[in-house]
Amino acid sequence: MGIVSNTSILAADGQATSYPATVYWMAVSAGSTAGRLQLNDSTADGGTDLFDVDVPADSMTFFGNLDLTFNTAVFVDIPGSNIIVTVGHS
Repeated sequence: MGIVSNTSILAADGQATSYPATVYWMAVSAGSTAGRLQLNDSTADGGTDLFDVDVPADSMTFFGNLDLTFNTAVFVDIPGSNIIVTVGHS
């Protein structure tokens, strides 16, 4: 695993980075209903999904050792409004 030099916190669709980066880990918090999130290799919603997961309701989930390389940028797609995502990236 590489060195995390940045973190981004998102509660809605948005860019974690506007540049190529590697995502090393994510912490996800879901409220009273389950949620879904995707990490897209793009600057807007619609690029290639490199990570796609459903998160159970009322949970905290940690995804470590991801080492996902994004050649364009890291865009976090949160279809609902129930999730907070913290992304550790280069």
